[in-house]
Amino acid sequence: MLLTSADNLDLLWILICAILVFIMQAGFMCIEAGATRSKNNINTALKNICDFGISIIGFWACGYGLFLGTSYIGILGSSNFFFSSVEPHKGAWFVYQAAFCGAAITIVSGAVAERLKFSMYLIITAVGATLLYPLIAHWVWNEGGWLYQMGFIDFAGSTVVHTLGGSVALAAIIILGARKGRFREDGTVREFNGSNVPLSLLGTLLLFFGWFGFNGGSSGGFDHNLSRVLINTLLSGASGLISTIIICYVVYKRPHVYKIMNGLLGGLVAITACCHSVVSYEAVMIGFVGGLTVLFVEKLLERLHLDDAVGAIPVHLGCGIWGTLAVGIFGNTEILKTGHSGHEQLGVQALGIIVCFFVVFLTSFSLIFLINRYWGIRVSEAAEDAGLNVAEHRANDDVEELLTVMQKQATSRDLSLRASQEPFTQAGRIGVHYNNLVWSLGEAAKETDDILKRVLPESVAERLKHGSEIHDNYEEVSVIFIDLVGFTKLSNTLVSRRIVSLLNEIFNCFDKQSENFKIEKIKTIGDSYMAVSGLKEKTPHHAENAVRMSLAAIQEISNFNTENKFDLNVRIGINSGPVIGGVIGKSRFMYDMWGDTVNVASRMESEGIDGKIQLSSATYDLVKLLPDLKFTPRNDVDIKGKGKMKTWLVGLRKEIIK
Repeated sequence: MLLTSADNLDLLWILICAILVFIMQAGFMCIEAGATRSKNNINTALKNICDFGISIIGFWACGYGLFLGTSYIGILGSSNFFFSSVEPHKGAWFVYQAAFCGAAITIVSGAVAERLKFSMYLIITAVGATLLYPLIAHWVWNEGGWLYQMGFIDFAGSTVVHTLGGSVALAAIIILGARKGRFREDGTVREFNGSNVPLSLLGTLLLFFGWFGFNGGSSGGFDHNLSRVLINTLLSGASGLISTIIICYVVYKRPHVYKIMNGLLGGLVAITACCHSVVSYEAVMIGFVGGLTVLFVEKLLERLHLDDAVGAIPVHLGCGIWGTLAVGIFGNTEILKTGHSGHEQLGVQALGIIVCFFVVFLTSFSLIFLINRYWGIRVSEAAEDAGLNVAEHRANDDVEELLTVMQKQATSRDLSLRASQEPFTQAGRIGVHYNNLVWSLGEAAKETDDILKRVLPESVAERLKHGSEIHDNYEEVSVIFIDLVGFTKLSNTLVSRRIVSLLNEIFNCFDKQSENFKIEKIKTIGDSYMAVSGLKEKTPHHAENAVRMSLAAIQEISNFNTENKFDLNVRIGINSGPVIGGVIGKSRFMYDMWGDTVNVASRMESEGIDGKIQLSSATYDLVKLLPDLKFTPRNDVDIKGKGKMKTWLVGLRKEIIK
């Protein structure tokens, strides 16, 4: 068949418009992926790709035949299944309508985002592409369709595409329910932040761009009315945008991104049915009301606690209904050529909307209800919390990996874990700062641990950190008491800062000797020092270590006197035996020791001799065989609470004890 230049131009225009409508699929994907949370955006984007592929094959196999095949009693087509044609115009029209079918079905994916099982969505897509879209399209656009014969007008799909997609989405969200946390207990609505708002805005512009093909190709060729169609499309979209901007400032006191974005789309949907039959100012009015319709339906859904994740129902169902009714209100009857007056046309439009809506809604609702009853259409609560990227596709992104590390660290309290620091990514940059924070926390925790371990024995500190009650029994240790002789008199002549400084210097020397002999310092009280040998680690040499540490303490105080020109002395008492250790109280606590062994050790010091180390019989029995020590007995020492006791003074053999 030879084609004229006009035929070639019409054919080229239809194919260009088909490509523009295909681009709209990318727009839908950008809007929905950007408007959903990052843990679900991969799932949402994949739905937009998969539903388009299923729609194309379904429309090729039987959708085109049910739509444009020979009409059977005005209800369904009965030929042209598994479409194949060598006629250029039929082939171009198939490509164009296949893109329309994909656009109608993908509307659903945005409304049900973040909680619908991926497999269930594919089933809904298949039914919509092979049955619902072809059925409604046949009624409206096939010359044998019953609505077409009644004079129902839908130039480019306000009902066939947008009301259909919105009706399926409404049925789905009613059964599916709202996203977790969307509606609070007090009835207020929680707004979820989209993963990439600029991406959604880019998608809106792609849809605006593609709408010129959506409406422009519906005339079937490059005709004289094309400029009117494109101008009205442009004006109505812009008017919908402006109306929502005005309402946002008046009602919400701020330009709400998604409301303005959907207002623009609502204006485009509203003009789609009548863009060929109205004048410019009417297109502006239709678009303006379309923007208001978006806001009204959105608020209505919220009042009914119906959760549409991206606002697909207000845009496509609400404005699809308004745009179809606008044909009867504004449409030029001479262009429509249906033979109806204005009010008659409005009645036909209303009838068509009601029938199409209820057929699609009830069919979709019944199908989804049955699927939900037998298989369930909603993901589990755990999957919803984790996000469908991971739960449905195991598609971890860098943010998910970062959150996994954070959760593991919160559970295990392991500050050695580190997040990924992948350069040039948002999560990587967060990971760098998070790791710095964890390092700082680790250093602070280490400093706190060091302080705690300087205050308490290390084993006690570890048990306290785990909330354990501290009560210990020690079968045999050696308890040391050291008193600074002459310090009280000296302190009366010094300022407070100097007193503290001197005590700190002296006791630091004692601490050093305690560490050398593995002796645990217990506490200081005023100018007295208490330590226990055999506490850090169980050893048969605890008494020997206590004596040698005490001898070293005498040498330390001698060195201190020489360096500072003071005349201080020490009096030391040691006793060996069983003790009880523990921590009392919840604040300003310490690890203290109790028992008769402690009391006797204290008496050994208080009843001792300045500059000497006094041992009890129990300690003497443990060290008396050491060859380098010399012992001097003290008989009948009066010990408070014990009466007369035999004690010994100890020193090195090279020392002359007077």
